[in-house]
Amino acid sequence: MSDYDAIIVGAGPAGSTTARRAAQAGLRVVLVDKAKFPRDKPCAGGIRHFVTELLDFDPKETLHRRISGLALFSPSGFRVDCVPQDRSKPGYTVMREQFDNLLFQKAVEAGAETKEETRITKVDQQLDRVVATTSENETISAKFIVGADGINSIVAKELGFYRGWEGKTAGVAIEMEAEVGASKVREICGEPGGYDAELLLLWFGDLPNGYIWCFPKRSVLSLGAWCRQDITQDIRGTFNKWFAKFKAQYSIDPEIVSDSGARFPIVPAEEIAKGRALLVGDAAGFVDAFTGEGIPYAIHSGIVAGSVLKDAVKDPRLLSNYREQCRKTIISDLMVSSSMASLFYKRTKNMETLCQFFRDDSYANYLIAALLGGLLTPKAVKTKLTRRIVRKRPGAAVSLLV
Repeated sequence: MSDYDAIIVGAGPAGSTTARRAAQAGLRVVLVDKAKFPRDKPCAGGIRHFVTELLDFDPKETLHRRISGLALFSPSGFRVDCVPQDRSKPGYTVMREQFDNLLFQKAVEAGAETKEETRITKVDQQLDRVVATTSENETISAKFIVGADGINSIVAKELGFYRGWEGKTAGVAIEMEAEVGASKVREICGEPGGYDAELLLLWFGDLPNGYIWCFPKRSVLSLGAWCRQDITQDIRGTFNKWFAKFKAQYSIDPEIVSDSGARFPIVPAEEIAKGRALLVGDAAGFVDAFTGEGIPYAIHSGIVAGSVLKDAVKDPRLLSNYREQCRKTIISDLMVSSSMASLFYKRTKNMETLCQFFRDDSYANYLIAALLGGLLTPKAVKTKLTRRIVRKRPGAAVSLLV
């Protein structure tokens, strides 16, 4: 007999969601993480309305600011506000320490057993079970195992899913939390016109394949930069130069609450289901190559995994359904976003051309707001945006490709 139906390694949004959904289905689940919750997590902390719709509980206690849209800064410096007229589905910002801890506690409430401050060092897949070994030489066995342990997933490495994330398959980021006070947050990020919501601020052009950001929290600004790892050019130095100008522009001398870095995949893994194992969230490469966003796909993949595990307990062959369900939804969206990222980040001129188009064409502006606000799918936006620029700016459309 196995100790559990499923071992979930990693208690971030993907792992905690998987554990909650599996436990709700009556499975014996253990959720293992190397950290003690609550724990900090480097992240800009922006989530689309889509995320709150996915959850089966109200996360309002962790929501900091309501987000109505975006302010894009082109390489040459002009600003483009992208805010849909329909503000019925706002995004939000969260502090990951609070948000992840809520998801973790919800998994516990659903009946998942937890093992915090426990590091898995070895995974052995056998004919009828999986055995995980901890750094304390404890063994845990289950019918199935789920790798929710991020870009350096021990589950993926031990079971031969992949060797790692090299070259253009991953991004790197730095992120700091700067305490400026609630009124200053509103002054910097508030939507013009008096509407009671904030904007996410994004600067393009300083980095070759990424952006610098400013996301509003209650009294803190999340500031940072990300870039594809294979073409990173002194991301810290680039950010510091920008930050000096930013502080002077808004007359602030903030207290830096935290300053950290992270690495994340931006290409879906070739294999996400193998034998008695699944990969979810960052471990599966479920991060948007255009925006660097991973929380929606982490939660979505956790929901799919929980449902598939419920069926696979009765028939292990059904575990492969996870692959097919993710391909039709998550991976399909990510591949479209990847193609959009390739075009937008191809060169600085492309970023400038497209920012000009978003500024000058109200429908194109709406499409970007709808994409990043979760009102339209990436596929729909790509199709509509391509048709629009070819019809309205054929010369610009050609210049993006050459």
